[in-house]
Amino acid sequence: MHRDRYGFPIATASAAAASRYRDGVDLHLSGNPGGEAALRGAAAADSGFALAPAALTVVLRDSGRRDEAKETAAVARSLAANATKRERQHVEAIAALAEGEGARAFALMQDHLSEFPRDALILFGADRYLFYSGGEDRQRLQHELLESFAGDYGDDWWFPGQYGFALGECGNYDKAVEEARRSLALNPKNLWAAHTLAHVYADTKDDGAGAAFLGPWLGDFDPGAPMFGHTSWHLALFELGLGRHARAMEVYRTAVRPAVCSHRSTLNNAASFLWRCMVYGYAPEAEQWDELQPLAASVSGPARGEWDGMNAALAFAGAGNEAGKDALVAGLRELGADGRARAVEVALPLVEGAWAFARGDYGAAIGAMAPAIGRIEGVGGSNAQHEVFWDALIEACLRTERFAEAEAVQRSRLDPRPTIRDLFRLGRAQLGLGNLDEAEGNLRRAAEGWRNADPGSPEVAALRRLLEPVEPVD
Repeated sequence: MHRDRYGFPIATASAAAASRYRDGVDLHLSGNPGGEAALRGAAAADSGFALAPAALTVVLRDSGRRDEAKETAAVARSLAANATKRERQHVEAIAALAEGEGARAFALMQDHLSEFPRDALILFGADRYLFYSGGEDRQRLQHELLESFAGDYGDDWWFPGQYGFALGECGNYDKAVEEARRSLALNPKNLWAAHTLAHVYADTKDDGAGAAFLGPWLGDFDPGAPMFGHTSWHLALFELGLGRHARAMEVYRTAVRPAVCSHRSTLNNAASFLWRCMVYGYAPEAEQWDELQPLAASVSGPARGEWDGMNAALAFAGAGNEAGKDALVAGLRELGADGRARAVEVALPLVEGAWAFARGDYGAAIGAMAPAIGRIEGVGGSNAQHEVFWDALIEACLRTERFAEAEAVQRSRLDPRPTIRDLFRLGRAQLGLGNLDEAEGNLRRAAEGWRNADPGSPEVAALRRLLEPVEPVD
């Protein structure tokens, strides 16, 4: 009997099916391209092999192809009727998730993993379910889930890359880096481990180190990889943080936008990138916003949840798509009526605030966003993804000359170190409050940080204007 890479027997007599199955699972777990083709090859080599369409279901769902995923889940379920207990449970958990029964699927995964802890594809699914489902304690639960299996994977290359992400989200950055680098030492092409390092650099606000690592690493990676677009989004944000908008936009155009990237996260990546550009003063073109509208409409229904809806709201607001925004609001209210309180208590005010910001009504934006933003973790997404809404709130405070509020919110976002943009915004707030010495110090630190920024960028130009009345420092 053939076995998978984790030692489990797999119910196929075909060596070709077993080999292609192992390859397909590993390619997907490492974020590389080719997983779909390998798994289709496994299914073709043995049409009765239930695990092949089950794994293909995972690949299709993660690529945003939900209808196709449901079809392959049905095939896998029918083939698994006479399979081993492990394979039946494995298939049923994946099928339930594909069919939108997230809570049931997660419960099935937990039960299954208690008996088969090294069933990595199921642990991967459980981890991703927690990430996307949100909840006030999502980060803690994700960490606890993975930590409970830390002793089961030995020298496996996949687990430490995934575990490192959860560690970083909970602020254990040194351990996160250690785990991610261990994963990369075992498999230098594990994009998920590189993605974990990108999050650590983002959360520790080290744009320079993030760009220095991710730029060369992605340059050697296959752009057809499912996670290439999302990880490139991180690179684009690092470049924005360094004031290199032209480079950031090039990364967006070639690796992030919907025309070149098809993944579950594509809309969230693209909408939040363009939104940041708008907030920072780099006006996106109307055509760039327009490109996002079909995708935003497809993910803004109640079935996709609060976090996807909030990112769709950024796309609708940027394009002035009022019909899209109204449909989204209706969907969030529907979720609230079904008992999802955070849809109306957190997501809805942040959506309304984004719309107000894009229309230039910064006072209304503050009124909507400020009471809700402290609970943003509960709607899903990562620390790095949440930052887009904090950016809008701080900028709205500055544009309405509510400098004390701007300073207070900005100071709350300085740990563990300030970014260049943090210093720029803090200096603007302090200048407005008349704290000239503090303002000058922070603005000069920002100027030093942006010394290699695009010289014609709006932020650099604004920074120079603010420093003009100040006598040069020797």
